[in-house]
Amino acid sequence: MQENNYLSYLKKIKMHEDTRWFVKTTPQGKVREVKQVYDPEDYVKGSRARKLLTQNELIDILSENVKR
Repeated sequence: MQENNYLSYLKKIKMHEDTRWFVKTTPQGKVREVKQVYDPEDYVKGSRARKLLTQNELIDILSENVKR
């Protein structure tokens, strides 16, 4: 299968090591939304904070999603 543009972009560019994302999925486990968190330290203080991902973790999740 062909990779999506965002996944290709993430693989090519080196983001700052503190950059974090979270992923929203469908009930079937497919990625439906990716959001970048600009202030991770403040974000994790919230009561509804999701697990934050590094660039490599996000690439792994999106690569697996492309295979499905």
